Amino acid sequence: MSNKENDILSNIDYSAQDILYMLRDLPDACCIFQVLTDPFGTVQDMQFLFANEKYASLVGKSTSELIGSTYYNTVNNRDEDWIRLSYQAAIMRQSVINSTYNTQFNRWFEFWAVPVYKKGFCAFIIHDVTAEKRKEVNRVITTKSNNFILECAKYLSANDFKKGIKYTLKALGNILKADRAAILETYQGECGEVLAWADKIGGTGLPGKEILEQYDFYTLWQKQMGDNNVYICDDVAMVNAQNSEVYKAVLHGTISRYIVAALKDRGNIIGYLLIDNYSLDLDINVKEVVESISIFISEELRNYVITNELMYRNTHDELTDLGNRRSYNETISMLEGMDVSVGVCFIDINGLKNINDSYGHDEGDELIKETAGVVASVFKKKYCYRIGGDEFIVIIPNITRDHFEEEVSKLRKKAKTISIAAGAIWSDNARDMENLIDQADKLMYVDKEAYFGEHERRHKI
Repeated sequence: MSNKENDILSNIDYSAQDILYMLRDLPDACCIFQVLTDPFGTVQDMQFLFANEKYASLVGKSTSELIGSTYYNTVNNRDEDWIRLSYQAAIMRQSVINSTYNTQFNRWFEFWAVPVYKKGFCAFIIHDVTAEKRKEVNRVITTKSNNFILECAKYLSANDFKKGIKYTLKALGNILKADRAAILETYQGECGEVLAWADKIGGTGLPGKEILEQYDFYTLWQKQMGDNNVYICDDVAMVNAQNSEVYKAVLHGTISRYIVAALKDRGNIIGYLLIDNYSLDLDINVKEVVESISIFISEELRNYVITNELMYRNTHDELTDLGNRRSYNETISMLEGMDVSVGVCFIDINGLKNINDSYGHDEGDELIKETAGVVASVFKKKYCYRIGGDEFIVIIPNITRDHFEEEVSKLRKKAKTISIAAGAIWSDNARDMENLIDQADKLMYVDKEAYFGEHERRHKI
């Protein structure tokens, strides 16, 4: 400091009143205390010597009510740390800077406790840092949310569909502190495959696929989302007004809140991402995370569905939806040489050529589909194959002789509206599948000859 500046300051005489005026005009709340101690030096209370209007407004008192009164007798929304900090500043003569969150005002404050005058006196200056804190919190939330989204996106793209989904659902459930995170495939309102992660404790007893289908949650979710891709239900009591049956029968007492996001392919809904019983106390941007993750899941689900569709078409007959010859050959190769029981039934439609010639191939196709439906309803679709125009074969591993013969008998009884020839053979092992199929084929032709013999006799009569 220059001599000139020293001379100027030495000629200025600041009175106590001048200093109080300066403090009064501070942009921040300010007050000065004299601490009151017991004989042992423990601070019992603090007496106001000064308080500016900003501090008075903060505690809901006038300056006249505060000055001369004590802290405990006048301040209701007090911070108990002030006693400790006033001791550090007034008695220990140490300056302290601290931050605190005031629940009453929903604001963050930074305050300085500084020693003034002499031992036993201190001042508090309080600065509202809510805006800065919120910016800082928002930066942290944004960074954490973005990092999480990128982590899930990388894992989804780097792994096969189910492994990537399993990881992502678990990660979502954990970061949202939820009881369950699930993906429900859907096609034209029908529920497909369900992939889910559930908390070991909170995730038990939640409504499953059957309940979701029974009460048509898909329609409810579409109404709730409207033109948006995500709907956040913080309180399921709101559902009571929209669908009281669903609320009372399914949600009440089981699910307190949920998030649902539409999984889309070219604007069409191909599934839903569902989060049940998530926490309200989270340090991420929930809507942004769920919406972003749902976009990445949609892309992976779309590819998964397309891949499965192509694989299905490669192994299934287009007309009947049964296994095709390729699928049949794969089954034969798998069973060949295995020491397991197996039942084989060879089936042929009687008179298909006559129907095609007389009524057209459309009628013939209808008969083929009808026959396929009857065969699949008896033996289960996964064991049935269409291997030629009017030829079907059923291969059932791990089945007892009695059970297999019962199923064959059911087929003959159920095929009342259609005419079929069937040959069936059972073996206690599948080591020679070609021989078993050949025997079933020969028995089918025996059955067919009996049919045509009877048919010719009726025709002659």
